[in-house]
Amino acid sequence: MTLTPSPDRPPSRRGPGRPVAVDADAIARAVLDIGFLELTFAAVAARLGVGQATLYRHARTRDELVRLGLDLALRRGEWPGLDGDWHPLLERWAIASWRIWEQHPGAAAEVARGVIPASIVTIADSVAAALVERGFSPNAAVLAVDLVFDLAADSRRGVEAFDAPLPGQAGGMRAMVERQWRAPHSGEATDDVRSAMIRAITADPFEWFHGKLCVVLAGIRHELAGRQ
Repeated sequence: MTLTPSPDRPPSRRGPGRPVAVDADAIARAVLDIGFLELTFAAVAARLGVGQATLYRHARTRDELVRLGLDLALRRGEWPGLDGDWHPLLERWAIASWRIWEQHPGAAAEVARGVIPASIVTIADSVAAALVERGFSPNAAVLAVDLVFDLAADSRRGVEAFDAPLPGQAGGMRAMVERQWRAPHSGEATDDVRSAMIRAITADPFEWFHGKLCVVLAGIRHELAGRQ
């Protein structure tokens, strides 16, 4: 399911002397084509074949460009239904959120610094309302939604930071941290603990996220489900 019908339309064909059609949807598509990590006004203007002054009529700051792109990414996303018991429902939505951040590197970091599109409000409201229908109090529902969606965004942001290249370090931060844990040590940790830590560092990112999510959902069941 998607949040709204897709706003995508075929690009307009220009006639002789006809100005390029630019609107918020076209800008949002250009933002996603470029990607959040490479996003600049100049890149969007070049992608659309217009001058930067044209963009300023629709987005006055880079944050506004980001917000347009994030909103489209979330509206395009493959979101699950709101049927069934609260536990699999919340798990499905958390996983769908993680997958969307995975598809758009840099997006989770933009949200973390406070660039919030309207579609995030729609998502949070919908899932929280579904939890209330299943016996959660409004406060408990909002806390549960905040926990799982924060976990998804923070996990993706951490993965991207871990996998980012480091100057002068082969393999990036993940490889550097792994080398540190494999180095000889004189601390309190046993070999088994060290091995477990190395498995965590080298684990598939989604599997590690899902393990954390299962712990959080167990806590929600114990502390929040059915609380009035």
